[in-house]
Amino acid sequence: MMNKTDSQAAIKSPFVLVPETVKLTGCPRSTILKYTKLGLFPPMIRLLGNRIAFNRANVEAWIETRLDVSNQQTN
Repeated sequence: MMNKTDSQAAIKSPFVLVPETVKLTGCPRSTILKYTKLGLFPPMIRLLGNRIAFNRANVEAWIETRLDVSNQQTN
C-alpha cells in the first residue's frame, strides 16, 4: 500500500512553488522575485489565492544556463 507522500512524489508538478525554487536555485526569495521583475528569471505564475509558482522546466533551464556560464568562465 502506498502512503500519501509516495503517491505525491510519483506526480511531478509542472509548477515549482517559491520555497522549492529557493532550494533548487540557492537564491533567496527576495532575489528570485527581484530577478523576475527585472526579466532575469522565469516569469511568475499566480495560482489560486496568493500562491506564486514558476514553470518547473523554465527554472531547470535557468539553472542549466547558470551552470553553463559558470563552466565557461572556469575553462
